[in-house]
Amino acid sequence: MACWRLGHGGLRAARIALFSALAFSALSCGAHAADTLYVVAKVSVDATDKDAVAAKAKGMKAAELDALNVVLKRLMPVSAYAQLPDLSQQGVEELISSVSIRSEQNSATRYIASLDVSFNSEAVKQLLDSQNIPYSEARAEAISILPLVLDGGAVKSEGAWPQAWEDLDRAHSVTPATILKPRPDLTAETVKSVLGGDAQAFALMQADYSYAPLVIAVGEAGEGGKFVTRLVGADSVGPINYGHTDSFNGSAKEVARQAAAVAFGIVENRWKVTQTPAPTEAPAAGSEGGAEQTPKTGAVADVPRNVQAMVQFTGLKDWQEIRARLMQVAGIQALEVNALSARAASITFDYAGSLGKLQADLSQSGFAFDEKDGTFVLRSK
Repeated sequence: MACWRLGHGGLRAARIALFSALAFSALSCGAHAADTLYVVAKVSVDATDKDAVAAKAKGMKAAELDALNVVLKRLMPVSAYAQLPDLSQQGVEELISSVSIRSEQNSATRYIASLDVSFNSEAVKQLLDSQNIPYSEARAEAISILPLVLDGGAVKSEGAWPQAWEDLDRAHSVTPATILKPRPDLTAETVKSVLGGDAQAFALMQADYSYAPLVIAVGEAGEGGKFVTRLVGADSVGPINYGHTDSFNGSAKEVARQAAAVAFGIVENRWKVTQTPAPTEAPAAGSEGGAEQTPKTGAVADVPRNVQAMVQFTGLKDWQEIRARLMQVAGIQALEVNALSARAASITFDYAGSLGKLQADLSQSGFAFDEKDGTFVLRSK
């Protein structure tokens, strides 16, 4: 059965009447655009209204808008997200080329479904051009992701966290990814060594899977919707060592889904940053060449920047505590460990703000951050 093409500005009632018939052709419909950025797969719908028809219409409307935002954010640099256009429902529909239903169920007042939404690539690009919004269709090398849960001394690959990664639409991302299952002989000790920055342990683990690049995604649910995420390994950009604690609302399954989406977004954004030309900063008044000031001499414009520093510590436990605290400093993202020795670690991270502000934020978190012989040095006070 051929995919239905949804005409621009078509009547919603006519479209809804056809959706059920499309359910049986979802696989064949999606095949033609398996690797395009303009398809959003596995869009969740859960809507309630006065009756089944109204609930379905409401759910479809929200799903289409959500899918469009996903496509636009794939194409746009993060710095341009504030320019996302506010379209009417008709405007959204005019960009859609087809919708297929993976699954659906309904009651008298509720509609639940999973959809694939395809957009007209030329229409989307025309929209972005008309708004003077930058975008890129460049895609990264495919990567592999190994989602894990550490439960005491055991490694688990089942449950809400691994399933959340399976449910992501990775095939149409700017960073296509394959989800792996852990080998039976993988131990918690090996995973903890990799998380601790042991390059040899990661190299051996990567060799076991014969996949490169490989990102190990460890998730841990806490109380009150808190979720701790660690991404360690190498993605299409290079080495990655990211950790963060987020707070989400919902069931354990929904919290895991949100955390996985945020973590995968980090991987996508790392790639997108490499495709976005760096902005040219105007020289500051009274300066020569607009050179960036160090933490000792004050702040400059609050723009995203990459910071490299040497961390000093007394031992492994001290290092682990310092790294955990660094991941809680507001504004620090994508922290990576480049090298690790018995008493020092070379790290890089992104920080959206001036270096003077970074020094103040680190000081409030109990760190000293200074410049020594041209190198930033960070240590606990």
